[in-house]
Amino acid sequence: MIGVAADSGCGKSTFLRRVLGALGTDVKPGHTAIGDMLTVICLDDYHINDRAGRKATGQSALDARENDFALMGAQIEALKQGKAVYKPIYNHDTGFKDPPELIEPNKVFVVEGLHPIYDTKARSQLDMSLYIDIVNEVKFAWKVKRDVAERGWTEEQVQADIQKRLPDFAAYVDPQKADADVILRYEPSDQGLPYLKVKLIQKKGGPFPMITLKKELTLTGSKSGATLKQYDMDWMGSPATVVEMDGEIDMDNMEKQVEEIEANIVGLAGKPDELRDAMVKLKTSPGSQNGTGLLQAVIAMKIREVYDKLTGR
Repeated sequence: MIGVAADSGCGKSTFLRRVLGALGTDVKPGHTAIGDMLTVICLDDYHINDRAGRKATGQSALDARENDFALMGAQIEALKQGKAVYKPIYNHDTGFKDPPELIEPNKVFVVEGLHPIYDTKARSQLDMSLYIDIVNEVKFAWKVKRDVAERGWTEEQVQADIQKRLPDFAAYVDPQKADADVILRYEPSDQGLPYLKVKLIQKKGGPFPMITLKKELTLTGSKSGATLKQYDMDWMGSPATVVEMDGEIDMDNMEKQVEEIEANIVGLAGKPDELRDAMVKLKTSPGSQNGTGLLQAVIAMKIREVYDKLTGR
């Protein structure tokens, strides 16, 4: 049972493809993506009110009061015990609640959304939890790129939308990163945006199998170049080891550079050249040129490692 906490538009779909690749399985698209091995539960389905109901209460979907954590925790617990549940459905297209759907037990569940780590009962059922942490400057740049192109918004409208969500995000979503086992954090590169500095923040002593680097690594060839380094820090009261990638790899020389990175990682516990092959397979996916793709692929391999350990596979 894997929990992935993130705001909307954080690249969860690409991350899921990397997890599926590491597990060697696939899912059928649908409201709930289900495969022979893995099921993806979107926690928006546990919204108490539909869109009209939230308009009446004046509360956003980020507000804990708009989410049925009792039902969420009970159903996640039941699924973990191998029991089927009738899960509610929130229809994003209509804004209404649809009739519940039957969810059968499966080998792996990814529960993703705004609040998978918020509630004690739901959090206690997770074998590993991930928080995707995007600082506001990066989030604004991403939303401008998406919403201006896809929705015809202005930059001012994007900024207003972020500011409107910010109080509830700060109160109910962002605090979960203190309880997450591993955090994938996005900051502006030392060279400035659009380049990124992506950090894999690994809590010591937790269920996430840690990776380290043999040495600091500098890669050249792209406009920005890329630097990988490791250090320890205090993460919201917990000791953590950070592996950080700043900048971008040379996509024309991707295979060779990822091989160099892979050889520099200790504790990856993968098959020979697995990281390289995973990166090449999704070469055209968003973030493949920076730490997004690289560290998502690492996390996906670690999810498989945890699964293998728990099941003796």
